[in-house]
Amino acid sequence: MFKATRFLWLFLAFFAFFGCAAKNSPDRNWDFRAVQVERARINGADIGYRSFGRGEPLLMIMGYAGEMDVWDQNLVRELARSFRVIMFDNRGMGYSTAGPEPVSMSLLGRDAGGLLDHLEIDKAHVMGWSMGSVAAQELALARPEKIGSLVLYGSVSENGPVLKALERMGRMDKQGLRDLLFPADWAKAHPEIYGLLPSPRKSPDPNVVAGQRQALVEWPGTVERLSGLDKPVLLVVGEQDEITPARESLKIASLVKGAWIMRFNSAGHWLMYQAPQAVARGVANFLRTGSRLVPEPD
Repeated sequence: MFKATRFLWLFLAFFAFFGCAAKNSPDRNWDFRAVQVERARINGADIGYRSFGRGEPLLMIMGYAGEMDVWDQNLVRELARSFRVIMFDNRGMGYSTAGPEPVSMSLLGRDAGGLLDHLEIDKAHVMGWSMGSVAAQELALARPEKIGSLVLYGSVSENGPVLKALERMGRMDKQGLRDLLFPADWAKAHPEIYGLLPSPRKSPDPNVVAGQRQALVEWPGTVERLSGLDKPVLLVVGEQDEITPARESLKIASLVKGAWIMRFNSAGHWLMYQAPQAVARGVANFLRTGSRLVPEPD
């Protein structure tokens, strides 16, 4: 078993699920985790997903070792006011089965595109977090016709920084992992944040997590391919992100013509829990505007 998966079990010990009233409209008491999970057969796996809200479709792709329930409640609630939000568990996680095919970043991207096909959605905005942003890149490069705009939150264009972070986390104890979630000064000022983090529905299969890590090891990166991505792209990152450092988002922004970037001071990899409304408003503004402020000639 990969040493890096050790951190997962320690990490989950911090999560305390908090519940809200079950409704189907995004008012202040609405909890997306109460929305019924549906399933679709995609590339040999049964993919569990939720869909809610109104407006243009926004597909959200979860990161490493995470379930869709990890998305911040306030972030999702705000986005669902303006968009039809679609979220799902990556294969082998949460409500989704693993399927027979070994995990790869390309396959995760194909799963995301396959879900859009299943829902008969011709084109959607796509937002990916961490490893989910890698899958989002692979989807956008393989099937650009399916993408409206692309939001890459906590992203990289090569695997080195993420693998280094996973190796580091594999050597940490519980306190070290807790300290990695948020910048120390911010966490000290907001000790209540740890009680707001959701717990997973079930403990993830360590073999699936190991497969995700191996997929990252084998991922060739997108440095040589991103210049051909002709889509509006927004990079979202915390200035104190120790897992996907801000310099990695700046690198992607330099590779994609017209890319936007939102950088948050005193924010880490879990910045969506630090400033959910600000992130949601920034994302929504970008999705409404895109990067083409002047209409292109016919």
